[in-house]
Amino acid sequence: MKLNFVNRIYNPFNGVDRKFFYFLLAVPIINAIADSTIYYFFAFMEAKVFHPGITRGIILLLFVALLGFKRISQGRQGRYIILFLAYIFICTLFSSDIVRSFFSGYLKWLIPLLMYSIGIYYIRNYHMLLQLNIFFIFSALITCGNLIIAQFLNYGVSAYADDTFYTGGAGVGITNQLSIILLTYPFLLKTKKDILPKIMWYIIYFIGIISVFLIFMVMKRAAIVGLVVGLLVCLLFLSSRINFIKYIIASIFVLYLIFPFFENAFMTRYESRLRQTENIDREGRVVEFLYALDEFKESDTVQKLFGEEIFNTAATFGIKYFDRGRMIHGDITMFFYGSGLVGIIMYILIYAGLFREGVRYYTVLRRLPVIKDLFAVYFAILISYFAVSVTGSGTIGERCLVFLYLGGITGVLRNIILNIKRERINGSISAGIEKQH
Repeated sequence: MKLNFVNRIYNPFNGVDRKFFYFLLAVPIINAIADSTIYYFFAFMEAKVFHPGITRGIILLLFVALLGFKRISQGRQGRYIILFLAYIFICTLFSSDIVRSFFSGYLKWLIPLLMYSIGIYYIRNYHMLLQLNIFFIFSALITCGNLIIAQFLNYGVSAYADDTFYTGGAGVGITNQLSIILLTYPFLLKTKKDILPKIMWYIIYFIGIISVFLIFMVMKRAAIVGLVVGLLVCLLFLSSRINFIKYIIASIFVLYLIFPFFENAFMTRYESRLRQTENIDREGRVVEFLYALDEFKESDTVQKLFGEEIFNTAATFGIKYFDRGRMIHGDITMFFYGSGLVGIIMYILIYAGLFREGVRYYTVLRRLPVIKDLFAVYFAILISYFAVSVTGSGTIGERCLVFLYLGGITGVLRNIILNIKRERINGSISAGIEKQH
């Protein structure tokens, strides 16, 4: 099947939707700027006044609000996501600090999860998905730029080992976004060379190599696990594994060439992380889950089912078990403790439902080789991000990337099926006319 078939739009949108579409393409850029500069405004964060994080939240919330219910409830999974968001909103109302729980927690899930339906609605063919992917690359360029500049300024946190590698205006979790963007590369690399200008391909290759380097240099375990798991999933579905393996080998070779320049810093950080792994039973994310499990066993039926203090764990759970305002870091533990058995089951069912949705489309369309790599990217992002969610937590930025892209792929697949149905109907009508004559 030719690519022009999957680029045909079954239901083109109007002028208003087109304007919203162009703003949607800017969402990755908005998130990258906010996540890469937020700690440059640390004084503003301490004073609880406007900073990039709050500004980003207001802009995206207004965008979602203007879209209307039709656009944010696309597909069966989109409607289930709204049900989940309604449930955790009710849980938020029972928090002892509703304002804090809403702005510091609920909004960070509301906006990204709704991006799934928004992606379905607006990304309707290969060309649109490619446009979105290009803006993902530019967002990665911003992220990489911040991390590189930070090494010259010696600014930001040098997590895990002092004075070895700085994160500038971002936290270490920023590399999770780079992992997600790298998992879209199988789709990008299958794009015909003449579709994008040569300079764009240089940027794509450069960002790919630098992103891999930064992920391993920062040594955020969730980012590394997500990338490795995602690449393994990709290899199960790709139409041309050999070519993809060639890209991986070429990347490793380039990293080998530049490794001597960063060997000392890398080994210092590696040894520090290795020591932390040896004491994994005392690590915060593990300990917090054990505390949450113990409290679950001792709690009453209501707390077991519906949890307590969702998104307000710094002022409650942290003070109680860590003697400081430490929030629960892991997504799984947070929903288990804050929304109870009902919430954690509903949360896991989001991923299960998205997986089932992917399998359903794969069953129908797997014989079309032109879209096989889309399934590789879909399942790679979905499974890798669930692994990230199990091992830790994400930011609003990376969640937007994940659910927007999953929704975008689903939108492309849905449009293809609609085109197939239309072709069959038109074919039947044409055959009937010819028969009459």
